[in-house]
Amino acid sequence: MFYRFRCESEFYPALSRLPLHLRMKLDLAGVKFSLKDWLAFSFAERMVLCHFPIETEDEQQAFIAYLEFLSRKYLGAPLALTAPVNRLLWDSADPIPQPVVEKSAARNQAVTREEWARWNSCYRYALYKTAISKNEPEAFYELLGELREAKR
Repeated sequence: MFYRFRCESEFYPALSRLPLHLRMKLDLAGVKFSLKDWLAFSFAERMVLCHFPIETEDEQQAFIAYLEFLSRKYLGAPLALTAPVNRLLWDSADPIPQPVVEKSAARNQAVTREEWARWNSCYRYALYKTAISKNEPEAFYELLGELREAKR
């Protein structure tokens, strides 16, 4: 499955940016690469990566192997690996991560425990990731509005 967010919709037709759902997969797998690297891959290859499952250890290893193949093919270098991000930063229904609490409260839009528990792991990751992002401060509020509107 590939979760798409309305706040990223302008990037989906060409996959010109790394979608939040893919960033989650990369974080969980401990893979680092740049937007420039991402754009070196063909559209079809980018689409495969977006839809690639990584729920099991075997799926995660296949995901990393495919990225290794693409990295060597297009970049002429091995894949840059780092420590995987601990999914407990966002995956638990309680407590709400501090960056999400602070960012949502900054505009009197505090995320409630009921909302946080209702949203699935991918949605919570997206909120967490946008809460800690320094590049796009407004993305957090767009995403929060989208999740609340959809009542996911």
